[in-house]
Amino acid sequence: MLKKTEVVEWLKPQSSADLSNPEAIRICQNRLIDTLTRLEKLVAPEAVERVVKLKNELTDFSVRISLIGQVKAGKTALTNAMIGVPNLLPSDVNPWTSVITSVHMNTAQPMGKNAVFSFFTTEEWDKMVDVGGHLGEMAERANYKEELDELRAQVSAMQDRTKKRLGRNFNMLLDRYHSFLGYSPELIKKYVCLGEEDQNDEGRYADITKSAQIYIKNDDYVLPTVLCDTPGVNDPFLLREAVTLENLSSTDICVVVLSAHQAFTSVDVGLLRILMALKHEQLVLFVNRVDELQDPDTQIPEIDSYIRKLLEEQNLPKDLPIVFGSAAWAEAATAADGDVAVDDSTHALAHFATAREMRLADEKADLTVVPAAGSSDSAANKRNDLSGLYELQSILQEKSAVNVSHPYLNKMRGQALDLSRQSLLYLEEASTSKSSLRTDLDFGKFFDNLDTTLKEADDACTDIAKELSEKVLFMMSGAFREFLLKEKISLKNHIASKRPMSDWQPDTEKLRRELNLAHDEFVALAPSRVNDIFAHTSSQIEYIYGMVLEQKTKLFSIHPPQSQSPKTPTSLMRTMAIDMSSGWFSSWFKSKFDQASYIKKFENITKAEMQTTLSEMQDVYVTAFVKQVRGQLHEFLSEHIRTLQNLSLLGGENQRAEVLRKLGVDTEIRQRLAGLESVVTDLEKLFQRPGSSNVKQLKTGT
Repeated sequence: MLKKTEVVEWLKPQSSADLSNPEAIRICQNRLIDTLTRLEKLVAPEAVERVVKLKNELTDFSVRISLIGQVKAGKTALTNAMIGVPNLLPSDVNPWTSVITSVHMNTAQPMGKNAVFSFFTTEEWDKMVDVGGHLGEMAERANYKEELDELRAQVSAMQDRTKKRLGRNFNMLLDRYHSFLGYSPELIKKYVCLGEEDQNDEGRYADITKSAQIYIKNDDYVLPTVLCDTPGVNDPFLLREAVTLENLSSTDICVVVLSAHQAFTSVDVGLLRILMALKHEQLVLFVNRVDELQDPDTQIPEIDSYIRKLLEEQNLPKDLPIVFGSAAWAEAATAADGDVAVDDSTHALAHFATAREMRLADEKADLTVVPAAGSSDSAANKRNDLSGLYELQSILQEKSAVNVSHPYLNKMRGQALDLSRQSLLYLEEASTSKSSLRTDLDFGKFFDNLDTTLKEADDACTDIAKELSEKVLFMMSGAFREFLLKEKISLKNHIASKRPMSDWQPDTEKLRRELNLAHDEFVALAPSRVNDIFAHTSSQIEYIYGMVLEQKTKLFSIHPPQSQSPKTPTSLMRTMAIDMSSGWFSSWFKSKFDQASYIKKFENITKAEMQTTLSEMQDVYVTAFVKQVRGQLHEFLSEHIRTLQNLSLLGGENQRAEVLRKLGVDTEIRQRLAGLESVVTDLEKLFQRPGSSNVKQLKTGT
């Protein structure tokens, strides 16, 4: 007879959760918000709007974590366990109509609402009918007329069913949203889970729901976090593929959920595609359903070794964190303080725990050693937390703190520090009885230098756009050309061998690896080149400050903005026409074409895919990145130019009197100056590398 205490022991955390990093980050975030609140009352009037904007951005900051995986891999059950509310999200959902569901933990709620469901726009809905989504577009481009007609027919049938179910309310729902003060599993099912046609409530709105947002409080998450449960990647139609991939392109951390029974089978090609498009520090693998293995203690290390070998073969880092566990056990772990149901899964847990303890005892393993989370040692030697829930949460908290929150908050601190120093300089200059402005200031040269700095920054952005585009597009087009040359030879040989045409498979994964390597080159090069521009622009601004001010001691070191990393292109993750050799290609091959026609058709499809990929890379991602850079530069320069222009006007007695009138009497200015000096000091000391050594200092304010 199993005892509740034994089950709890097997499921409890490996050790007490190390929250030092997230706690330090959270304290820094709150301290920075408080500092910005002080700064808002102290800066020059022209800078107040910018400070308010920074504070709002900081208040709204959260870490986005997406869970992806095959259909039935157990993503939703795992999400429920991570939320701490078993069965909140429906886990038995038809993937064709499933919806991205985002659970916001400890974030700001829109208008106090706890559940918000947004519907597709009229344009999105009509486009789905016109071409059947992204796959329809590919079918049309590849001239798959029969398959395209079939896809359109299925989409139309789905839409007709939706209109019939919703009646005259249908046209009033597109472009809109529903929001609620509360939520329940029954309510959520109405929007994300397709029901039968004769059911009134379950899945009532699922076909037209684009996204679902749920807001809850959870003390286990120190940092504001959004968990996104996505549709399965092996959905045969992928009508919502674009929505899913757009979510992944903006995610901070991605948990890839695999099934222990079929980890990285051929069906997981979609997962590998997404893995290759994301950055190493963004990824965590969770191998689910170990409760269904015959001998988990023996099989888990074997599966771990197999996955890491496959990752290496696919040019992916083999040291990615891999957590083995069970969503079923994880749900039991979240309810471990209540009744523990004894079923087949619980008995499997008991057998697993006993087998592992006996083996490790025979090996005389050190019982005090805690394996590193996500490592091979953890997979083979972990004695408790056998659900993997706490190991996964520990990894996510560390990544949230070190890889996401720390860089973001440090960037915000730098911007706040720059604003503080500008206002301090301006107020000091306004309050002095003797102007520090150069008596020989050449206003013509001063404004010429400002214009030159603006033009140089703009020209640098134009140059970098051209440089980055040429480099990445040259590498990507080369990958396509090499792929086409090799696969045309392969196809020709296959036809000559008279083997079944449906057996032929082009090596699209090698192509995708090469495309991702080109994008990696872009990601590695772009921020460093942009930071060079930012640093040069900052030095030019410092030079202009020196032109305006007589006393060099009044100058300060300007904190340049930091470049953000380019977004991950969805084109490198989504399904391509040339991925479909086992589907549409097989039916196409049944047609009576000669050898030259087969090869020409394949060549046309590949060239069309290349054109689409290269155009999107240049017109969307490179252009969007450079546009973002221009925006950062414009904002940075505008603030300093405004300060410099204000300083240049302080030379006249009337102008100085007007500034003093705006800023207050002498006593108030002195108080402002003291406050600004205090803010600058606090910002300079505020943010060190997150770690346990900083927590006590942050709590006590030392």
